[in-house]
Amino acid sequence: MSAATMDGRRVLVVGASSGIGAAVAKAVVAGGGAVTVSARREDALNELVAEMGAGHVAAGDATLPADAKRVAAAAAEAMGGIDLVVYVAGYGVLQGLKDIDPNTWVDVFKVNVVGANLAAAAAVEHLSTEGVVAFVSSRTVEDANGLFASYSSTKAALDQCIRTWRIEHPEFRFVRIVMGNCQPTEFVNQMGMDLLGDALTQWEKQAIPGGMMHVDDVATAMVSALSVSLDHPDIDASELKFDARPANS
Repeated sequence: MSAATMDGRRVLVVGASSGIGAAVAKAVVAGGGAVTVSARREDALNELVAEMGAGHVAAGDATLPADAKRVAAAAAEAMGGIDLVVYVAGYGVLQGLKDIDPNTWVDVFKVNVVGANLAAAAAVEHLSTEGVVAFVSSRTVEDANGLFASYSSTKAALDQCIRTWRIEHPEFRFVRIVMGNCQPTEFVNQMGMDLLGDALTQWEKQAIPGGMMHVDDVATAMVSALSVSLDHPDIDASELKFDARPANS
């Protein structure tokens, strides 16, 4: 798949240290855009920029207001402004509802909801008038995966926040990206391997599709679609959905 045209576009990717976020940054650079990558792991970001041969690093924790503001300001200064923000950071832990751990839920909510909103709030201060903020949500909101309620619930909360952003700030466009299963990512390493077998058995009983997309394909398709939105500021493509095709396609 060829890279999208991002000539002259200035993009901030939050959650870019690995997986989809890193692939999105690569797709932006391949398409001729400028990119600032952000995540907590500065070493991984430096390696990514070195690999790409382009880009700027603005490490920080999106769940901390001061960090979110500093990252957005650094990205705007480095690139001369921001046209597109992509919030990819995500965290999920396998846990049954009868075994609910409040601390786990707080941690998941902080990354998936609080961080997303803090990053957006900081970035809109520097966003161009035709700019876009894109949030990676999840197919699990509709699937209601067993043993994964903390994750899907926070993504549902994120979806409601996206709708509210559109009401409070109609001068910008806010895109919900519904994401299916991708590989390779580090996401599964955070979920807790002890319950992974039980979870997969439960999801099979629920008939939840298990096909996988490659992060590079997803990122190229995502950046391509968002580049079209940037090229057509009078059109609001408010939702994108990415999922693996059925095996018999």
